[in-house]
Amino acid sequence: MRFVRSLKDNKYSAVALIKAVLASRAFPFFTAAWLVFCYYLGLDMAGIYYLGITVILMLLFLDDLTPLVSQLFFFNVLVSLKNSPGDMTPFVNPDVNRGYYSSPVNLALIGVILGLVILAIAVRFVTTFKHGNCKPTPVLAGLCALGLAFLLSGIGKQGYSVYDFVYALIMAALYAGLFALITFNVKICEENYIKICFGFLALSLLLVTELAVLYIHNGSAMLDSHGEVIKEMVVFGWGIWNTVGTLLVLCIPAVIMLATKYEYGFGFLIYATVLTAAVFLTTSRQAMVSVAVVYPASMLLAMIKSKNRKLNIIMAVGIVLICGIVIIAKWSSITRLLGSVMDNISEQNGLLFDARRIRLISDMAMKEFFVNYPVFGAGFFLNFLENDFTGLNFVPEFACNTFAEIIAASGMVGFVAYLIHRVQTLVYFTKNPTFNKAYFAIIISGLLIASLFDNHMFNILPNLIYSSVLPFALGESRESRAVLRFAG
Repeated sequence: MRFVRSLKDNKYSAVALIKAVLASRAFPFFTAAWLVFCYYLGLDMAGIYYLGITVILMLLFLDDLTPLVSQLFFFNVLVSLKNSPGDMTPFVNPDVNRGYYSSPVNLALIGVILGLVILAIAVRFVTTFKHGNCKPTPVLAGLCALGLAFLLSGIGKQGYSVYDFVYALIMAALYAGLFALITFNVKICEENYIKICFGFLALSLLLVTELAVLYIHNGSAMLDSHGEVIKEMVVFGWGIWNTVGTLLVLCIPAVIMLATKYEYGFGFLIYATVLTAAVFLTTSRQAMVSVAVVYPASMLLAMIKSKNRKLNIIMAVGIVLICGIVIIAKWSSITRLLGSVMDNISEQNGLLFDARRIRLISDMAMKEFFVNYPVFGAGFFLNFLENDFTGLNFVPEFACNTFAEIIAASGMVGFVAYLIHRVQTLVYFTKNPTFNKAYFAIIISGLLIASLFDNHMFNILPNLIYSSVLPFALGESRESRAVLRFAG
């Protein structure tokens, strides 16, 4: 650690340059560009090692870990279409290399970089504790209780396996551990909010680029005989229509927040509207429901307070008028779309085709799992459906609803712990609210709304976004420190 400290204290060293690059607002855009390059060339391992190495460098050398938050976003978009293990991939790429992620060599390579990342996290926690940066909060205590409920999930279940425990351990580490890591090592300030917004902007550019290329490459094959988009064609190596739709929704509040920070930031409002249109092109009904809340709420905040409030109001009114004209011109198509969305809310869960229904899954969660294991649940590895969407044996099947999943997997103990967490987040957001916190709370709300129709909250990669962004939505940090010091 003395060696690391000496490198950090040398203002003219190569490490100082690396720190400046990693902490810059521009760095997420380089990450996005590199991952797009890796995506289309099928260089998954280059993308994985790039993210792994940059995360390690951030953990070891940055005093403030805010840049790490943006870097974590990109783990959601790592897997290329060429090498994807997803079951939907052959629909759009019959030549997919489905053995890429089961190759012993690649598994070993992933294991090495993952082990190094975990080691770097451990070093960061030890040093953070050593320098007195650890300050437990009620929200963190609630997340620790939720993590304990996860670890108890499935205890006493017939057929309980090591997979149940390991996945529960991962969930506990993400909810409590990642939240603590960020909370103890960031400063809640204007610059850091803006840095994360630029991270979301970079992510959105990656998503829009890959979505546009998908449409251009497939052309008329994207449409059925009625001229409507075939959602089963909206498939990427790293996810399906629901994945890209939800990620786009999460980027919108951050982009609109950027519009409020600049005198002539109205271009961000226009781009946020483009992102909203892109959500509809994904055909994800859960994302459409979510964006119907997220986009207007964010625009309303921009009209209430921004550097050029009058200009933003004019732009917002103009956007509303244009949208109104489009709605009138395409009324019949929009009514069909709204009917599909309402079906998603009342009956369908928005997964593959139309055979999966929330009502069926909820009944299974209550009758087959909760009734039999009411206290600690039946664990995470439950057979809700006969379809494995991930293509990865380690990732379990999920109920496509947050509450159905938690009550089935973790029983009443987990359900109560999750409710306490939700109440705490609401209380801490309303305590000393700010506009910056409000935009980030809308981001969190977008994920929560989408998770009523799919399972994002208990999936590994989306949780990287949730747990790292949550401290900024709540204002949870050691903000009283004038300067954060990791090794000083």
